[in-house]
Amino acid sequence: MPTLHIHVDESGEFNFSPAGTRYYIFAAAWTYDPVPLSAELTNLRYSIVKAGHGEHLSAFHACEDPAPRRELVLAAILRHERWNFASIVVDKPRVNPVLYEPDTFYPKFFSMLLRFIFKGRVSPRTRQIIIYTDTIPVPNKKRALAVETTIKASCRRDLPPTIFFQVCNHRRESNPWIQVADYCCWSVCRKWEHANREVYDRLRPRLAATEIDPMSRGDGTIYYRL
Repeated sequence: MPTLHIHVDESGEFNFSPAGTRYYIFAAAWTYDPVPLSAELTNLRYSIVKAGHGEHLSAFHACEDPAPRRELVLAAILRHERWNFASIVVDKPRVNPVLYEPDTFYPKFFSMLLRFIFKGRVSPRTRQIIIYTDTIPVPNKKRALAVETTIKASCRRDLPPTIFFQVCNHRRESNPWIQVADYCCWSVCRKWEHANREVYDRLRPRLAATEIDPMSRGDGTIYYRL
């Protein structure tokens, strides 16, 4: 039974003012064969710890990894071809204030990215989809559960009834593929926030499509100036 594994990470903050980041980014990395790359990243982490350079290395994190370690992670990621990634880039000054609350904003744009994958990247033989996220960034468990419920309802609407799905909230440390999604997300953030395409261009062979820009479909209203 072919199973599609989708791993989602995000970059940005819920600060809708000139003091915040310009963009909020969701990135998803997906594969039907998660084990080989997962095993290589796990082995890499053990080798770094064994060499005495990873005393506090519980997971790879692109914005925190020193450059030599980042190069090792990128090399491992790029050795594997049976996966893809895509992202959605939300231009925060164009976001209507009614969407500012995390438990409204997060599922709306998260579901847009999943919908892109569901509508064109799922093999006809797929019988199960598993969606993995890190801890959902909302203030408390009750609201996080509401976000998860909204995401699941959106998945059910967008998927045929023959496909079973799960949404799993796994900490980054437990899932190397969330770390892959983090590296993809970081590359997109560097491109959009800092005009630095170096890592993005290196990952481009695995890029399924240019970034989704949902705010370009709006009426052009700017709610605050940077």
